[in-house]
Amino acid sequence: MVNERLLRQLDIVTTKDLNFNIHVIGAGGIGSFTVLLLAKMGCKNIIVYDDDTVEDHNIASQFFKEDQLEMNKVEALKVNVLEQTGIEIEHAEQIDEEYINSGLVIFAVDSMEERIRLGEIYKDKDIYIIDARMGGLQLEIYSRTSKNYPSTLVEPTDVSHDPCTAKAISFNCAVIGGLIANQVRLFATKKLKEEDLMYLFETNSFLKSGADQVEDVVSTEDTIEKGVVEE
Repeated sequence: MVNERLLRQLDIVTTKDLNFNIHVIGAGGIGSFTVLLLAKMGCKNIIVYDDDTVEDHNIASQFFKEDQLEMNKVEALKVNVLEQTGIEIEHAEQIDEEYINSGLVIFAVDSMEERIRLGEIYKDKDIYIIDARMGGLQLEIYSRTSKNYPSTLVEPTDVSHDPCTAKAISFNCAVIGGLIANQVRLFATKKLKEEDLMYLFETNSFLKSGADQVEDVVSTEDTIEKGVVEE
């Protein structure tokens, strides 16, 4: 029997396609919306890693409610996703991220140092990585096998940091969550290629690059500096 709730997406992706573990490291602006949209898409095996708690400034741009202040982010997200979708996500301890050995891992972390650390842990494992990075008005998504992921990294000292009042806004978090969900769909249907997606909200510039088309789509005027981080 077809699940009527997901009937309108059956020719796009099915729950059978999505029947695998999805590990999401980070439950902030990127991770919280990504988890929500994956659950709405029918992903039932979502494991989320984050030890942080919900702070007041998180309410404006992340998928949390005012009465969840000071709750663990994953526990709060677990409540909200279950309420919205009927799907219960799994809360894993952050230390357990080291024991992921295969499958799909989404990086929704907030520093280049953390990306370098995770990349080192996973470089010799059978893992596919979708790494999302954002600043107040731009976003980047890097899709790579764990073996090739280190090529996307830069020195932490080369990362540009937005001022405190320009780090995050709700629509950026929602948009990047939607783009990540689509990358998961492509992964599930075996259509995902190693590629970089970049978007500038100020100029509505969407850039895509891959091994065979970097020079064709990234202009000198619109190139986004690699390494923006989400706080």
